[in-house]
Amino acid sequence: MRTLFITKEVPYPTIGGVSLRTWQNINIMMKSGEVGVFSVSNWTPKHTSLPGVAVWKHCNVTEKRSPKEQFINRLWWFSPRKHPDTLWGYSHATEEALNQLLQEFKPDIVILEEIWVYPYLQVVKNHPCKIIFDNHNVEASLWEQRHSNSNNWKFRLRNTIHLAHLKRIEKDFISQVNQVWMCSEEDVHLLKKFYLHFVPTYAVPNSINVSAYDSIRSGEFTPPPELANNPYNLLFLGQLSYSPNTVAAELLIQKIFPEIQKIYPQSRLLLVGRTPTAYMLEAAAKNPHIIVTGSVPDVKPYIAAASIMVVPLMQGGGTRLKIVEAFAAGCPVISTAKGCEGIKAKDGEELLIRNTVSEIVAGIQEIWSDSYLGEKLANSAYELVQKEYSWEATARKIDQAIHDLLHVS
Repeated sequence: MRTLFITKEVPYPTIGGVSLRTWQNINIMMKSGEVGVFSVSNWTPKHTSLPGVAVWKHCNVTEKRSPKEQFINRLWWFSPRKHPDTLWGYSHATEEALNQLLQEFKPDIVILEEIWVYPYLQVVKNHPCKIIFDNHNVEASLWEQRHSNSNNWKFRLRNTIHLAHLKRIEKDFISQVNQVWMCSEEDVHLLKKFYLHFVPTYAVPNSINVSAYDSIRSGEFTPPPELANNPYNLLFLGQLSYSPNTVAAELLIQKIFPEIQKIYPQSRLLLVGRTPTAYMLEAAAKNPHIIVTGSVPDVKPYIAAASIMVVPLMQGGGTRLKIVEAFAAGCPVISTAKGCEGIKAKDGEELLIRNTVSEIVAGIQEIWSDSYLGEKLANSAYELVQKEYSWEATARKIDQAIHDLLHVS
C-alpha cells in the first residue's frame, strides 16, 4: 500500500504541533508500505530527504506563483471557496508538480493535512485513490473563538467574510473525501455540530514517540547550563505568534509570573517556541527571569529544565502536544480546562486543572511545596500517555480507520 501526504509544512525536523502530528502519521503509515510526501511552503529547506520516506517533493510557492496569480489571489473575497490562508500555499505550477508526482508515485491513499491544502483536493480527485482529510482543528470554530470580540466594525465585517469562506471550504472539503480524521472525540462531535455531515470520521489522537523522552524522565538528559540546578522553572511551549498561544503567554507574563516571583524570587519563566511577539521579547529584556528562546532545534532540553509546564490556554482546538510531551517526560502539568481539552486526563490524577490566575498560582505552589504531588501526577500521566497517546496506541486507531476505508462496501 502506498500513501502520499500533502502538507503545508515540511514535516521533519518537527518544530511544532502541526509537524509533530504529521510526522506521527507518516511514521505509522510507513508500517503499511511506502510513503511519499508533497510539501509546500514559502521557503526551501536545506535537506533533500526525510527519514524513511520513499519520495519527497517540496515546492516553494513564492518561486512558482505568477504575477497574474498574485493579483487574482487578492480578489479572494469574490469567491466563496477561497481564503487567503488556503491561497497562501497554492500556485498553478505547484499543482502541476503534484499532479506529476501522483502520476509517478501512484498512491493508494492520499492524506491531506489541514484545511489549508484544500486547493489541491481537485487534482487529487482526478486520480484513482482513497482520500483522507486530516483536519487538525475545526477551523471555523477556532476562527470564531479568536475573532469574535472585536469592537471595530471594519474588523468585524472582514472577520465575518473570513468565517463564511472558511465554513464553505471546510464543509466542501469534508463532503468530497472518503474519510475525515480529527484529534479527539470532542473534535469529532464539534465537526458534526458545525456541518451535520455523514462522512466517516475518526478520532486519531495527537501522540508522540514516548521512548524519545525516556532520558528526560530518567534525569539523564542535560538541560541548558544556564537553566540547570533551578527547581523553579516554569515552561510554556508552542508557536508563540499563534493567537491562542500569544494570549496564554501574555497572561503568564502580565499576571501569573509576577505573583510567582513574589513567592519564589529565583523562579524563571521559559517561553519556548517560534516567532515570539515584540511584547514577549521586550518583557524578557526587562526581566532576566523571563527567557524567550525563539525557534530551537529541540525542545527536549527545555522540558528537562522545567519543573512544571503551565498551559493557561483560553481558546483553541485539537489536543495539545505540549501536554503530551510533558506527560512522557515526567514533567507535572497545570492547565486550564480549555488547554487540556480532548486529553483523557483528570484533575488531581494526571494534572491539575486550574482556570483562573489565582487558581494557577495556587496550583504551582501546591506542586513546588509538595514533591509527592508532583511525582504522583507525573507517574499517572506517564501511564496515560503510554496507553492513549503513544505512537503505538494511535497506530491501532489508524489501522482500524484504514481497514474501514479499504473495506467499505
